[in-house]
Amino acid sequence: MTYPYFFRNRTSAGTAFFLLALLPALSNAAETDKAQNPMTMYFDDSQMVEVATRAPKPMAQVAENVSVITAEEIEGMHAHTLGEILDRVAGMFVEFDGRDFLGMETMRISGTRRQHALFLLDGVRINQNSSGYAQLSFVPLGIIKRIEIIKGPASSSWGSALGGVVNIITKDTGTTPVPKATASASYGKANSREVSLDLAGGGEKVGYYLYGGNIDSDGLKLDRYGERNSAYGKLQVKLPNNSSLTAAGGYSDPNYKLLDWGNAWGISDLNVYDDVGTHNFWGTVYYDAELAQKLNLHLAIQRYKNEFMDDFRSLGTGNGGPNGDFIYRQNWDDEVNSFSSNLNWAGENLASNIGFESSRSKMVYSSATGVLFGGPSSSTDDPAQEERRGLYANTTYTQGKFSLTPGIRYDYNSNSQAFTSPSLGATYQLANDTLLRASAARGFSAPYLSAIQNSPGLKPETITAYQAGIETHRVPDLLLKLTVFQYNISDAWNMSSVPWVNAGHIRLHGVEFEATTNEYHGLTLTANFTLASENSMGDGDTDRKNDATYTANLIADYRLREYGLRAELAGHYYWMNGDLINDNPICNTFLWDALLSKELALPLLQTEIFLKAHNIFNGSQYWDFAYPNPDRWVEAGVVFKF
Repeated sequence: MTYPYFFRNRTSAGTAFFLLALLPALSNAAETDKAQNPMTMYFDDSQMVEVATRAPKPMAQVAENVSVITAEEIEGMHAHTLGEILDRVAGMFVEFDGRDFLGMETMRISGTRRQHALFLLDGVRINQNSSGYAQLSFVPLGIIKRIEIIKGPASSSWGSALGGVVNIITKDTGTTPVPKATASASYGKANSREVSLDLAGGGEKVGYYLYGGNIDSDGLKLDRYGERNSAYGKLQVKLPNNSSLTAAGGYSDPNYKLLDWGNAWGISDLNVYDDVGTHNFWGTVYYDAELAQKLNLHLAIQRYKNEFMDDFRSLGTGNGGPNGDFIYRQNWDDEVNSFSSNLNWAGENLASNIGFESSRSKMVYSSATGVLFGGPSSSTDDPAQEERRGLYANTTYTQGKFSLTPGIRYDYNSNSQAFTSPSLGATYQLANDTLLRASAARGFSAPYLSAIQNSPGLKPETITAYQAGIETHRVPDLLLKLTVFQYNISDAWNMSSVPWVNAGHIRLHGVEFEATTNEYHGLTLTANFTLASENSMGDGDTDRKNDATYTANLIADYRLREYGLRAELAGHYYWMNGDLINDNPICNTFLWDALLSKELALPLLQTEIFLKAHNIFNGSQYWDFAYPNPDRWVEAGVVFKF
């Protein structure tokens, strides 16, 4: 095992040790609120988690390793992309292609592969058939109510979700005739700016939510420009007998430059850049009804359409022609139409869910070449199609301090093998301030359309997983969460040649640790650490033994509420294992961001101004030298609520 330079950078190490040293000291000194239920520090008792069983469920009964991010937390970060938000979450390994103002960002959960994580937006699956994973830069943060994350296989509820699920839940419609609105604007280096506006209003029977926003940047590094226009709307109509009909949908079109590529495709002196454009439409109509006391029905029809265009153009040097000249293009036109249903019953000691879902996917691949490669010419493949169906059931039984949740799901896939995914989870309230969790599950990741098109006969990758964890407030004013896991992945895809085959084995074991203090004189400290160690063979790459990847986050948040002031210092560390790094990577330091904000008392307006400095110590953290992250840059912004 190669050991990283985690504490060799003096700036990073000094700050890290300082924050960690403060955690126990401040937690012991803080004043305890004895009336507070300590477990509500992770999730309020009035709220429920939907992602675990596909029906609302109290957090204390969730056996899986779940994290929740609220709209308030998202707003407080003043981030621009979903990757920036998830980068702070334990167990999330976010891969940025440059970490620019807007660009490509994908992620892994607990060390599993990118295609193993399932992403949902309004219940709509947004993983692409062309790559198997989700391109997250199209999701506007302003529409998000909360994000729920399962880390570990969730196939017994969600089907193809070997690594976990990220469930993005959008904001509710309004209830007041005079709409409530939020307007925001920010501006920073390289003309990097974002503006957005949302409105929520309605009446007794009808409510609506509307959002519009734009992001634009000349590029913080290597002229990596980016632009995105986004629009979203939701309309809800309340019907008789405690039922409602909701329609929601959005459009978003990020376009960005990724890299400068010298000697492209091994051709001497062919220097190109990568211009990526993507058009995304997602929509759903769903019906919710209370059929009887404690018996609820959910029906939804859903659609996700994505067009992903990848253009390679000349940098204007070498033999590629004038700057911007077209060299080569790949295009994927991808759409999924689906139906889902869920019937759930929630009694005093027993809650049960049963559901069915079905989807049809179609993808068309086309390519074009410029003059350099004998064009102009283009070609289009025959459409690739797929049908999937799944039937699932789960039950949560509670008795006193104990809860038990068995679950099972059967999945049919027209292009690969059917699969049955069982799971069993349990929680136990060991004491008033301590909760124990444990789960065991089988899961799978089905071949996506592009993979099965190039490799007919490819089977699903499968996993057997075990997790155990503890959440405790036993140390006064300090909430601790610890999770250990072991994943055994079989039939992993060997991608060393075409067609791919199921010939690999991956073994992952690791730990997540989180610590959060109560607020003490305005100061709250948060730290998390995730380690995933991999042993693998036959997956098409170099066999690995104890190949570690891990992340750490250290966050200090200070508030002077009487003056409306807030300051935050946040550090992120990512040590990348051999499966991720490519050519001349750098990942041996923290990246630190600093934020200062002030609330202003203006007539009829709730106003916040902020100043945010990114990468204040000019750290480097990237997986390939072609995608370096920006040095220090600063932006300022304002938020109005009225």
